[in-house]
Parts: sequence; C-alpha cells; structure tokens
Amino acid sequence: MRLAAGLLGLTLLALPAAAQTGRHYDSAGRTVGRTEGSTSQRHYDAAGRLVGRSESRGDTTRRYDSSGRLQGRSEQRGDTVRHYDSSGRSVGRTEWRGDTARIYDSSGRSQGRIERSGDGWRRYDAQGRLVGRGTGTPPAQ
Repeated sequence: MRLAAGLLGLTLLALPAAAQTGRHYDSAGRTVGRTEGSTSQRHYDAAGRLVGRSESRGDTTRRYDSSGRLQGRSEQRGDTVRHYDSSGRSVGRTEWRGDTARIYDSSGRSQGRIERSGDGWRRYDAQGRLVGRGTGTPPAQ
C-alpha cells in the first residue's frame, strides 16, 4: 500500500491490484461484472432477469416459469427448487441445505415460515423473528 500527499491536504491511497475492487454495468444499469480480487460476471435474459453468474467459486444458473417467477437455481453446492400455490404465492423451497415452507392464513396473509435442516427445524413469524425451534416434526399450526 502506498500513501501520497495530494492537493488541498487530501491523501491518495494506492492499493495493490489484488485489493482493488470495481463494478461493470450494462446499458440498462445492471451489474454485469465485478472485480474484487477475483472476477465475476452476471448474465441476463431478454426480459432483464438474472439468469446466471460466473465466478471463481463456480457458476450459478437460474430458471423462470412462464409467469416470470423464479423456479430454481443450480450451483456448485446443489440445486434449489421454488414452489408456488395456485394463487402464485411462494409456499416453499427445497434446497441443498434444507427445506423451507411458507405459512399463510385463510385470508392469504403471510404468517411466517418453517425451515428444516437435518433433523431440526426453526419457525419464524411474518416479520422474520425466530419464534420456535426443535427436532423431529414441527408442531401443526
């Protein structure tokens, strides 16, 4: 790292190349690349949705249904699949680290979610606060 005295008493800080960061944007203002010690690239479809990312730790691809909802993601760690009800609400996802189920009341308002991982579970309220945890099967609503 180098320090240099600049005009008006300002200090210019020069970082080694490995510590420098930068972002690259397309004509729509979307991030398409990032340099931060390593380089990553983002890929968009004609509708402007993020469909992929390439970076040093591996590639990620995203899939959308005909309604434009995110259906899933594939990455080095494993796949994620999103689930929707007949009203189009997200009701859960299945992924490499565990499953998530979203809970709604009879009026369609979010009541929270339950996340399962291994033999344990955690329950969150509609504001995302942890309200319960345990092992085995979570208690019914």
